Amino acid sequence: MAVDRIGGDAVRFLVAGGLNTALTSAVYFAGLIVLPSGLSYALAWLAGLVFVMVFYPDRVFPGSRTGLTDRLAIGATIAVVFVVGLVSLHVLQAILQNNVMAFILTLATTTVLNFLFSRWILRR
Repeated sequence: MAVDRIGGDAVRFLVAGGLNTALTSAVYFAGLIVLPSGLSYALAWLAGLVFVMVFYPDRVFPGSRTGLTDRLAIGATIAVVFVVGLVSLHVLQAILQNNVMAFILTLATTTVLNFLFSRWILRR
């Protein structure tokens, strides 16, 4: 049933997101030992992007499209959602005057967008 498939995809997406967060955090903090924070952040973000492009088609959405074009499309949408999240964070901070709530709402929005776009690209 389609709902079961969506639920399985969502659970795998959240687990993979946790792994991705652990990976990127490790890269970021390891990078801080020898790199400026901005460069360390960029390297961590790039590592996360590569993780998504390599891991998601095979493990998060098993049986889906796995071609190079599909992997690049996932990477592109993740990058676009990152920019959307950055803009949203600044707008919500200005409106809400609450950095924590702005972050939580941005995180929720970008997580949902990344799931929907990734699933649409790989399951179409």
